[in-house]
Amino acid sequence: MVYQSLFPGFLNSFKYRDRMTIIGDILKTLRKTKEGKRKTQIMQSANLNYIQMNKYLRYLLEHGLLNFTDQGKVTITEEGIRFLQYLEAQRIKPLM
Repeated sequence: MVYQSLFPGFLNSFKYRDRMTIIGDILKTLRKTKEGKRKTQIMQSANLNYIQMNKYLRYLLEHGLLNFTDQGKVTITEEGIRFLQYLEAQRIKPLM
């Protein structure tokens, strides 16, 4: 292709995120706020489409990592914070 010669390696630099990375992105965006966020704010912060966002929110709500407030916002639970800390600890690689 002509484009491949113009931008070598450009298309290969984009990688798909795995499920744990997406869950981590959702939890990180919610950890930053005490009052919670609306679904559209989560969708934008975690770079998800509407279908993905609903699927992940449903999963995280069912497993007790997130809650809905009376105002319709989503907040992270203590269990969600602990799970995020676990995910972040798993990403740390030893120097040796």
